[in-house]
Amino acid sequence: DYTATLLAACPPHVRRDVYRVTAEPGPRRESAPHLPGVVEHLVLAAGRAMAGVAGEPVELFPGDYLAYPGDVPHVFQALEPGTHAVLISEHP
Repeated sequence: DYTATLLAACPPHVRRDVYRVTAEPGPRRESAPHLPGVVEHLVLAAGRAMAGVAGEPVELFPGDYLAYPGDVPHVFQALEPGTHAVLISEHP
């Protein structure tokens, strides 16, 4: 059995950087705003995390997908040991 689901199509003339994130519970990682128009896409593979815009993070569970503006302060915090995610940073 195999299923492929498109989560976000890439707009024309956009660069995407793909990151594998591994994190353990502890203080949240706070990221400063990136260049205007940057969007981050996050898929949680294992564990549990809080992520997204700094003032409004969302709790994520395995398999959850979140897209949020990367050009504002944003955060990532692992809530369980062995948290893994894939992060895609989309640059216009």
